[in-house]
Amino acid sequence: MADVELWDEVNKSGAASSAQLSLFLDSVQDLPSFVRFIDALHKDRADADRKEAGRSAGSHSSWNGWENGSIADFLEAAVAWATTWTDDSRRGDPAHLADDNPWKAAARIIYAGKYYE
Repeated sequence: MADVELWDEVNKSGAASSAQLSLFLDSVQDLPSFVRFIDALHKDRADADRKEAGRSAGSHSSWNGWENGSIADFLEAAVAWATTWTDDSRRGDPAHLADDNPWKAAARIIYAGKYYE
């Protein structure tokens, strides 16, 4: 039963994190809002690390939805997302971000480093 409770807690932390970070991501329009987003992402990672130190989420899950724990994995995932994201018509084309404000496009790529595998 403890595993089910832990799994539920970890899933809830991921949903709450996603909701909060989405607010910051949606508001990115310029350099100051981009920096606020990066700060929120940093705080989210620090919170996930604190939770992990207090109670391990296990080898097949992660607190706050973080899938990539190292900077190398994080950056690799961000690049992979940007080059393979699909909307049914532009698979493998990072130009799908071209319509976005460049600050928001950069924020979307960085955010993908958190969750994309």
